[in-house]
Amino acid sequence: MSANSYFYIQAVQFILLCFVPLAAYATYKNRVVSYLAVYGVALWFFVFKFVQFITSRTFPMDISALCYCLYAVCLFVPIRPLKVVAAQFSALCGLIYGLVFLSLPQVFCARDPEITTILWTIVNHCLLFFGGLAMMGHVSFKKTDLLWTVLFLAAMIAYIEICVAKGVAEGNAVFSKIVDGSVILIGAPSVKLTWWYYALYYFIVFTLLGLWIALTYAVNRRVLPPKKKVGFFAL
Repeated sequence: MSANSYFYIQAVQFILLCFVPLAAYATYKNRVVSYLAVYGVALWFFVFKFVQFITSRTFPMDISALCYCLYAVCLFVPIRPLKVVAAQFSALCGLIYGLVFLSLPQVFCARDPEITTILWTIVNHCLLFFGGLAMMGHVSFKKTDLLWTVLFLAAMIAYIEICVAKGVAEGNAVFSKIVDGSVILIGAPSVKLTWWYYALYYFIVFTLLGLWIALTYAVNRRVLPPKKKVGFFAL
């Protein structure tokens, strides 16, 4: 793939990444549009992702795939904290993918050389980003939900690591590399993984994760005050 192709694909990713927060904010102004947006994203993931895993008898092997499934089913399951987790991790997953793609497009393009496949992946991750942000305007976050966030993260790590250990996730274990800190070797294979690298890496990861959780709670309180009625999502 040529350098020009990288540029155009990066341009698409950048435009969508900038557009998504604006679109999510716009939905907060109209409750009907907002409901349609959230359920529309859930239906999209249910049809094109969740059903695909079932019919093909495959397992979701990375954080994106897990978020697709979680978002698809959580709206139809009357467990409010599950919606909080779906909103947080879906938006975070979509945002991280977009930022990393802008930094290392050659890595993603090497893994999926077909432009249509790359664009399809970009669109789905942008929908994760948008869906997560949009859902924050419907479900009220509570401090007790932090436990659910930690439990989901732990369960997700355990699930992926078991799949890697069993050989099920062979060739598709990026999330496992994020967990063990070796993810940097994908873009910079010459980096030496010393003890100070791991100390800095995990400090940055947990700091950014904490800031993201704090930010999502602040956004939720901004767009959805505690006394505001939220209809079906107030479970």
